[in-house]
Parts: sequence; structure tokens; C-alpha cells
Amino acid sequence: MLVRSLHWVGSNVLVPIAIAVLAFAVLEGGCRAGGRLRSGTWPVTAREKEARLVREIGRAYRPHPFLAMSGRPGGVIRVEGHEARFNSLGLRGPEVERPKPQGRYRVVCEGGSTTFDLRASGDASTWPALLAGSLGPGWDVVNAGFPGWTSVQSLISLELRDVDLEPDLVVVFAGINDAQPAGHVPLARDYSAGHGEILPRVLGAEPAPLPLAARSVFVEWLRLRLGLLEPPAAGSGFAPAWGWAGGERRDVIPEDAVAVFARNLRSISAVAREHGAKTLLVAQAVRVRKGQQEADRAYLASWTPGLTLAGYLDALRRYNAAALALADGRDVFFADPFAEGDFSDADFADPMHFSRAGAEKFSRRIAEVAVRIRTVDPALPAANIRP
Repeated sequence: MLVRSLHWVGSNVLVPIAIAVLAFAVLEGGCRAGGRLRSGTWPVTAREKEARLVREIGRAYRPHPFLAMSGRPGGVIRVEGHEARFNSLGLRGPEVERPKPQGRYRVVCEGGSTTFDLRASGDASTWPALLAGSLGPGWDVVNAGFPGWTSVQSLISLELRDVDLEPDLVVVFAGINDAQPAGHVPLARDYSAGHGEILPRVLGAEPAPLPLAARSVFVEWLRLRLGLLEPPAAGSGFAPAWGWAGGERRDVIPEDAVAVFARNLRSISAVAREHGAKTLLVAQAVRVRKGQQEADRAYLASWTPGLTLAGYLDALRRYNAAALALADGRDVFFADPFAEGDFSDADFADPMHFSRAGAEKFSRRIAEVAVRIRTVDPALPAANIRP
């Protein structure tokens, strides 16, 4: 009886499984061999390629006890025609002259990847570097932005590192990343949930899990043919915020999230003022480009798993309004470079980050405001500055 049962299991279960596994192996091997013959290299799936890209970028980053992640001093990112170098302080760009030369007016730019300028081809092409070129002699500009950072990390880095650079003006270009923890339920006012715990994974410092099916060239080919998978888009340089435990997507952020953002900006301004610097708060914007709407919406959705596109736009609108309300025209200023509506799709390399044309336009706008801030009489009741 036992022998008969084992025979039945072998014939009706194990043999079909073995045949299926063998057939899959033949199909997978055929797809890989065909790809090798066509391109000269062994093919990988789009998801595996993206995972490798994120891991490669992540080698230039390091875990930080207070910032979650930061630039690795001396680290270099080289990806498909793009290069970013970190100096000895973990800042993007060349070494910062210290102590600051007499008479030099120093601008320190805080923020996330939009300040770091993730899509710039090189350090000299970032908008902070272009800003330095627009301002000319007697000025220098430090790029203190880092991918994924929120106003929390900007506050901490300013307190623990950037005030030592003796800034005269602190430019804060923040809000886009604060929308990520704002979508988490419940809201963690220190951003430890919905941001701090996922940032190392998003930036590639911790490997994201990749299912076996996502590594299969045959499965990817089949899904593409059946219309179940969108063609792979250009690499974003970060992994989706997997492991989200903050609830369903929402169309609005809570008022408490706006209050937390305003609190962080007030603290940044207070730290800057205590160290003799003025603060320029700059409005942020995202853009869903014509002809790329689906890809751009997917990009934004992957970054803020707790918000819909409407929720993301709601967050930026209310964050920008909160920043404007903090400007006093003496120590704290506000600028909205996008207010005139002359930024176009061509000014963005993706929904968040500038193209070279956008970086040039943005840097010119910030330069105009910075010059006016430097020359304003502190005794005058100056209005909020808008370019």
C-alpha cells in the first residue's frame, strides 16, 4: 500500500513538477542565450538592472547615526554618463575653503536630491554650482543637499556640520521629501516612521528584496508580450519605498504634518540666525510632463506610497504656504521661482529634478534673490522677496 502511494505521488506530483522545472529552465536558458548572442552580454531583467544600479549608487553613501544616510567622504557615483563626487565632508563638489576667506559671502544650500541635483551630469552642472557661477567673485556656494533628506536632516546637518562652514545665507529647498512621512498613518513627528526606516533601503545601502520571478528574463519577456508589464523606463537611481506600513494612499496630508514642516523650517532659520546667517526658503514643485504622464505618476507614487498624486500636490502647496508665512523680510526670506509659470517640461529631467536648462534657469532666479538679500538694509521692513 505504501509503495503504491509513493508511486502515485511520484507519477502524479513529482514527475510533472520536474518536467515543469526542466521546461522553465530550458526557456529561461534559451532567452538568456539569445540575449547573449544579440548583445554580447548576458541579459538581466529591468528590475534586476535597476536593483544593481541602486546598489552601485549606494556604495557612495553611508549610514549615519543622526541623518539616517549621508555621503561617504571621498565617495564617487558613476552611472551612465553621470558622476557625483563627495568631498572630505561628504558634500557634493570640491573641498570647501576653511576658514572662510575674509570678505567672502558664502551660500550653503540645504535640501534633498533636488538640491544635490541628482540628474546633473557632473558636479559643475548642479544648480548650486551654476548659482556660484552666476554670483561671481566674492561669493561661493556649498551644495549641502543629499538624496532623500527632509527638513529634519537639513536641520541636523546645519547644526552639526554646515554652520562650521560659516554661511552668510542658508538656502532651503525642501518639501518634496517631507511629503513621504506626511503620508504615514500615524504621523511620526520626528519622521522615524514612514521615512527614517525606509531611507537606507530606498538609497540602496540595504539591499531590496528581489523575487525570483523578477530575475527571470523569460518571465519578463512573456509579461511584456502579454501586455502585463510596462517597458522599462530610465533608471531613477533609487528603489521603491518597499515595506511600507503606513496605510492606504490619501488625497490630503494632515494639518499636523504641515505644522511639523513649519516647525523644522523655524528651527533651521533660528540656527542660521544664531550663527549670523540669513535664510532663504524656496518653494518646491513637481511636474507631470506631457507624453510621460504615466511614467511620471508612477515615479511619484513609488516615492510617496502613502499619498496619491493629489495628496502629493496638496502637500507641496501647503508646505510652500507655510514657508511663505515664516518670511519676515529681515532674517528669513521666501522665493517662488515657479510663480511666473515659465518653467516647462523641458526644464525637468523627471517629475522632481531639473534638466540642465531647468538648473540654469533656477540658479539665475536664486542668484537674483541672493544678491538682493545681501544688499538689503537690515533696518528696512523689507517685504517677502519673490523673483
